[in-house]
Amino acid sequence: MQIKTILNRVHPIKSFVYGHARWTEDGKGIEVEIQARANSRPACSQCGRKGPGYDTLPTRRFQFVPILGLMVFFLALQQNLWVVLDPAAYLTH
Repeated sequence: MQIKTILNRVHPIKSFVYGHARWTEDGKGIEVEIQARANSRPACSQCGRKGPGYDTLPTRRFQFVPILGLMVFFLALQQNLWVVLDPAAYLTH
């Protein structure tokens, strides 16, 4: 069974897919690429609204729960997002 199959069963992520998995440089863990689904729009981390992504930030590395005694790290590209705010929201705050 592949590591991607195991991750999809125990930790499915709705708007992302698991990509290529490889050993870490020190050989003590696994790095798994995470990619946004082709048909999904990124969500704002502040308000949760979806909008168009216009560029990507450098790849970030997130530590995940160990599997079979091996450290697991997710490698993800972070997207910048353009969310048009309601002008009325500025008046109420």
